[in-house]
Amino acid sequence: MKLNIKNSKISDFETNLLCVPVYEQKDNNDLSYLNTALDGLIDELINNKQISSKQGSFTNIYTLNKINAKQIITYGMGNKTDLDYEKIRKITGSLSRYINNMNVKKASIIIPGENNNKLKFNETADAVSLGFLIGSYKYDKYKTKKSPNSLQELTLLNTSGQNISHDFSDIINESESINLVRDLINEPPNYMHPGTLEEISTKVASKGPIEMSVLNVKEMEILGMEVILGVGKGSTHDPKMIILNYQGDKSDPDNNIAIIGKGITFDSGGLNLKPGNSMRTMKTDMSGSAVVLGVMNAVAHQKPKKNIMGILAIAENMPGGSAQRPGDVVKAMNGKTIEIDNTDAEGRLVLSDALSYAVDKGINKIIDIATLTGAISVALGNEYTGLFGNDQNFLDEFKKSAAETGEKFWELPVDQNYSSQYKNSIADIQNSGGRDAGSITGAMIIGEFAGDTSWIHLDIASTITSPKDKGYNPKGPTAISVRTILNLLKN
Repeated sequence: MKLNIKNSKISDFETNLLCVPVYEQKDNNDLSYLNTALDGLIDELINNKQISSKQGSFTNIYTLNKINAKQIITYGMGNKTDLDYEKIRKITGSLSRYINNMNVKKASIIIPGENNNKLKFNETADAVSLGFLIGSYKYDKYKTKKSPNSLQELTLLNTSGQNISHDFSDIINESESINLVRDLINEPPNYMHPGTLEEISTKVASKGPIEMSVLNVKEMEILGMEVILGVGKGSTHDPKMIILNYQGDKSDPDNNIAIIGKGITFDSGGLNLKPGNSMRTMKTDMSGSAVVLGVMNAVAHQKPKKNIMGILAIAENMPGGSAQRPGDVVKAMNGKTIEIDNTDAEGRLVLSDALSYAVDKGINKIIDIATLTGAISVALGNEYTGLFGNDQNFLDEFKKSAAETGEKFWELPVDQNYSSQYKNSIADIQNSGGRDAGSITGAMIIGEFAGDTSWIHLDIASTITSPKDKGYNPKGPTAISVRTILNLLKN
């Protein structure tokens, strides 16, 4: 979708379709002009409750050539003083789908937030643009009959009287990165396997100053990564660990961070086989690695002043003849031993070797992202992503970044009293702490491999997909955490 800015009064602006914000407050100069030009029609529709200021309500009006805009859509924005960038993103995300259902190629939108001093122009323009770009996402790659979005060009109309320009390049890149994550998660498991993620990683690395290396089975054996190798033993597709290195601050090697993603391209549960209904969506178990690729795709363009290591810990968890068994004992790269209590608790296993690798390379901060537990859905539903960590300052930095992006995270405890649930009489630990506090013990097992490094774990199992169209998230993959991590890296 092409984006541009136009500085103009409504009376001088020609367009086929104009989207106009409606607030609870009546001090809307643009709406007042339209009401006069349309002989009081706007007031009449408001009085008849056919136009509403309720957030996300839309009304379609034909102007009968009384103004230069042939057609108007009013979009409800609620209370003007309560408006923020996240609400703008959500409303314009829904609006983008509404317009695409109208089969319109070009549209214009009055930039919302008139007389709201809390909102800055550039951030508001970005919020509108991102809402449209990711709210209209579709995935029809395997449809024989495609249904592409009709909207090809969006003009943001600035009616303030000031002559303003805007650079859309970063927000376009961010939306492309988010939609890349969604594409990868949507990909069917017969096409998405460890080799596929390697191919996509190569393409991402080629977009900017990113060095890519791949640890295949032989290299992982040399490094002592028995844990990730054990998870992949039952599959015909060999496990891999992909490392993407970006050096944005070469003068300060310690200004570094690792973003690590769980990449189980399909999770059957292994020999602890999942029930059929539980297995149906397990192509999404590589979502953590998809998020890493989305972040690195944006990093290649935006070039933050930070040394960033992206790690994809990739395997396919299948019940083949050589599959890992309950009762097996494996050793991680850092020497810690793990007894396999349940082969379906494999995400924390592949991440244990990935964290060990990052710590060995001298990384000071680590964020891991994983569709780790079903228990997180019981605890938080699909509104909040589970947030865990061992460094409160780092957690607070992350939460500040999340507040700025509007993505929701909820911090859960990391308390050593829970560690007794996964202690083991044969090995150092086992890979499951049982049913109680399952998300907490799952996170803490990963944390066992962070050492003294500042570490954050994101359990995205219940938020990485949306069960319905909601704001800028169409039904399906959300790419949750990409925007917050990017904001953290930039700031």
